[in-house]
Amino acid sequence: MKKSKFKEGIIDIIKADAKEKEEQKKEAEKKRQQKKLRGSARPRTDAAAYGICETCNEEFKQDWYETKKRWSTYKKCPACRSKLAYSKVKEKYLEGTIEYVPHEGQNLVHKSKARFKVIAAGARWGKDRCCMMEFIFKFAQMLSEDRGEDLVPKVHAWLIAPTYRMSRQIWREFKYYFPRQWIVEVWETDKMLETINGGIIEVRSADDPDALVGTGLDMVLITEAGRIVKLEEVWANIETRLMSPGRGPNGTGGLALINSVPRGRNFFHRMYRWGQKGDTYYDPDWESWNFPSFANPYLATNDIEYFDRIKNRFPERFYRQEVLAEFIAEGNSVFPTADDCADYRGSSEPVHGEIYVIGYDPAKEVDFSGVVVRNSYGEVVNVMQWTGKPWPVQVEEITRLSRYYNYATVVIDKTGIGEALPSMLEQNGVIVDAVHFTSAVKERLVNHLAMLIEQKAISYPDHAPLLEELKDYQYLLTKTGFIRYSASTSKKHDDLVTAMILAFKDYNKPEIVLPYMGMLGGLKKKTFIA
Repeated sequence: MKKSKFKEGIIDIIKADAKEKEEQKKEAEKKRQQKKLRGSARPRTDAAAYGICETCNEEFKQDWYETKKRWSTYKKCPACRSKLAYSKVKEKYLEGTIEYVPHEGQNLVHKSKARFKVIAAGARWGKDRCCMMEFIFKFAQMLSEDRGEDLVPKVHAWLIAPTYRMSRQIWREFKYYFPRQWIVEVWETDKMLETINGGIIEVRSADDPDALVGTGLDMVLITEAGRIVKLEEVWANIETRLMSPGRGPNGTGGLALINSVPRGRNFFHRMYRWGQKGDTYYDPDWESWNFPSFANPYLATNDIEYFDRIKNRFPERFYRQEVLAEFIAEGNSVFPTADDCADYRGSSEPVHGEIYVIGYDPAKEVDFSGVVVRNSYGEVVNVMQWTGKPWPVQVEEITRLSRYYNYATVVIDKTGIGEALPSMLEQNGVIVDAVHFTSAVKERLVNHLAMLIEQKAISYPDHAPLLEELKDYQYLLTKTGFIRYSASTSKKHDDLVTAMILAFKDYNKPEIVLPYMGMLGGLKKKTFIA
């Protein structure tokens, strides 16, 4: 009897075990089917997209990114991501340090209680480093707060650069300084990272202000704000994001860290004034500082020597703005006094025996070609701008123009087009001076023209497109120490400026011109061709 009951018991156990395994198998199959959904978004009409956690095999809800119009692609559920992050912190937190010893000026920024902080400082003062350290410190404070479940993400912050190219630089620097043990996941393509406690940090570009909307923000860092073309529109969008309920330290409102080298009396200058006590625009939520480059005590000897070279090589206003961090009226315009030389009222007809030079910036059919003709007195007698002309037609036009102006030498920009166009002109009997613009060559020629205009040593017609391009032409001091020259935006033209640079490449104002009083001999009759 006992043996029979024992057998029955064994059979029951085997059946139960088989049944349990069958149920587990069905459950596993169900989860495998669900796992196929991981990383893919269900229709927007669903409550959310779902994934299966690769650690606990539990289904979890993905996050919807409104600005990117897609779901997140997490491989782990929020609970497992947090556990993983906390385990990393427990193991490595004591080793996670940031080497940063702020100098006196940076300490002033860190001690400030203002919600919005603006730093107007010269090159290499350390404004980006200061803002990043303040950003990380404030972000860590907000991560430590006990925030409710309704705030998603728990802490949300942006780093904004003027252009996409500059955003790549700030992304690399930020990843270098941000403690790795706080990072849960990184998306390189989107320039976004998730931190422990559900924080999200994104790098954005200010190229399109309309894209900087749609989400609440705890904090924003704007680097080189003075270079943002539509800064006023960008800030209007950002400030409303910082006013979202529950955002900022203890829900008191989002923070902003804004820095730049001054760029004239633009909107960044207005923001700077908001932080100056005693100014008519002062706002108590703001505080601002102005520091020259030399206020950084950590500057190396070669940095100081570099600033001395800038002072010697460039106009005074360049040094005052880039190094002394002054808000000067003309900003970073290369030719701020262009109107002063627009006083040529002479004829465009060639004078017999006069020597002319033609500056020619060629372009393809879809772009503009610039042509400038000057005489030996530094007077621009003709300005032309073409578009829609193929290369052969342009060659014929320049050849005709050269012959018309006493077989004038043509100084042409061959950068990006090679030797083909200069060779075609030479085959037509034109004297050609082909220039390849390296950084050093362009810097020298641009400064030469700037000096001529500043000293009013030349003149040109009151030609609207030429004046517009001259006044729009800007310089940019890069972080690597190079000077870049161009129109203020990619949508504007600089072909006439380039033609001017080329036309005056070898021009130096003669102090005294004396007529030749001798006698010419050895010339046959009819030597000169009319």
